[in-house]
Amino acid sequence: MNVTVLKDNTAAVLRTVQEMAKKRVLIGIPAEKAARKGDPITNASLGYIHENGSPARNIPARPFLKPGVEQAAPKCAAVLGKFAKTAFNNPSDIDKGLNAAGLIAQTSVKKRIVSGEGFAPLKEGTIAARKRSGAKGTKPLIRTGQLLNSITYVVREKA
Repeated sequence: MNVTVLKDNTAAVLRTVQEMAKKRVLIGIPAEKAARKGDPITNASLGYIHENGSPARNIPARPFLKPGVEQAAPKCAAVLGKFAKTAFNNPSDIDKGLNAAGLIAQTSVKKRIVSGEGFAPLKEGTIAARKRSGAKGTKPLIRTGQLLNSITYVVREKA
């Protein structure tokens, strides 16, 4: 069997793969979104506590970040694959693909928080404390909306 090469795109493929490998998408709470109004604890710290729980403070783990990203992974992979194919001819599609994947994962994490699926319910004492402070909701992880609104994504060069 003979093979005839009509066009060698090896260099373009390697260049595109190298450019894609230089960047990554991070999902979570970046430093610029970490501060909370009227609260000494940051959104990043609060997110960590809720993701992992705090036995010392009697707070159960309510994982939202890792499961939210994992749930979005297949869709993100499909989008990245689509943009990777077009990036050979249009290198800016690398960033477009990374941003699209970031937005998909960010949305998935936020949906997980809003749904509260699988979270331990709030204790009666927590609900009572919320009412005393003027907060109305009874959903775990949502009192002021600051944590929810701090969830985002960034595309960064790998260090």
